[in-house]
Amino acid sequence: MDAGISQGTEIVGSVVVFLGIGFGIDKWLGTTPVFMICLVLFAVVAQFVKMYYVYNSAMRHLEEKRAKDGRGVQS
Repeated sequence: MDAGISQGTEIVGSVVVFLGIGFGIDKWLGTTPVFMICLVLFAVVAQFVKMYYVYNSAMRHLEEKRAKDGRGVQS
């Protein structure tokens, strides 16, 4: 549960930060919310890619630990 809350907070935090940066750039350049939308999408995609690699690394570590302890699945 604690890891889920941490990941959720990290996703929301990065989206808010990139939203603010995009808003600032759009206001400075006088553009429509192009930078705001692009940076938010970038933040969301980057967070999900990060979660994918962190999850795969954790599962690989647990599988190696299970194999080392001799509790691997036997076919």
